Amino acid sequence: MENQIDETKFMDFEQNKVQVLTLDQLKKTHEENGYDGLPLKGIYHWQLIQQIKELAEANHFDVEIYDLFAAHNRDRAMPGVTRLPKVEETYGEHAVEAHILRRVYANIRLTNYDDDQYTTNLAVAFHQKGIQVGFGNMVKICHNQCMLGADNYCATYSDKGQGRSGEKSTIEEIMQIVGGWLTNAEQKVLAEREKIEQMKKINIEAQEMFTIIGMLTTLRVKCDSQFKEIRENVTYPLNNTQINQLTEDMLLRYNRNNKVTVWDLYDGATQCYKATSMDIPALLPQNRAMSQFIDERWF
Repeated sequence: MENQIDETKFMDFEQNKVQVLTLDQLKKTHEENGYDGLPLKGIYHWQLIQQIKELAEANHFDVEIYDLFAAHNRDRAMPGVTRLPKVEETYGEHAVEAHILRRVYANIRLTNYDDDQYTTNLAVAFHQKGIQVGFGNMVKICHNQCMLGADNYCATYSDKGQGRSGEKSTIEEIMQIVGGWLTNAEQKVLAEREKIEQMKKINIEAQEMFTIIGMLTTLRVKCDSQFKEIRENVTYPLNNTQINQLTEDMLLRYNRNNKVTVWDLYDGATQCYKATSMDIPALLPQNRAMSQFIDERWF
């Protein structure tokens, strides 16, 4: 992957909204500070990723940065990417140093418990809303993140529906939480893989799948509704486009395998949770919401 990257510059983010980069590139981008001269989020994106990587290494894990993306969104006040023409005068057009990146997503892989299907992953999102970290197994072949544990997610801000008193952590607390995940990593990873095997044994009949798709659609409509009497202020597992994608995926799996399991349902949903194809701040919360949806119905 790295051999395909020009380390000195990016492609035009107006044309290439999501781009693969390296940690070295990220370190060279223009750092954004507040009025006090400190990082706006309390830490720079590259520092966050590097510190989590170093924490895993200190806990005797074999670590690699599996994926690293930057994304451009069109927020007027704080877009995902800002180019600095004055800096380009020094470093050249599209130079790495002339970019402020505010929307970054990384998969930090821990290879110690790898088998032929799964690896272990720390997913890190840094964006305008704040910082999010998730932990769990990852399907090797398609880089699908699993988050089947209720406590395998933390953030520096409250997600939709939690209000000001909802779950949120300081950067120091996030590092402590990640340290706890790492201390209990083997137990958590194996427990999650056992749950995956249980999910593979639960078949979903076609009629039940129609019901599930209807439930996911209804929840999405309630969350997006402008009518207060029906609106539900929570994070939905899938948006409308993703529900269509999941429906097609389930139809294909029924056609090819003559059955669909609960694992197929979750695996199909995680195909939608990619930094290259969805809004990064929603990625981990929606994954978590899908896991909760499955727990409420089958576990």
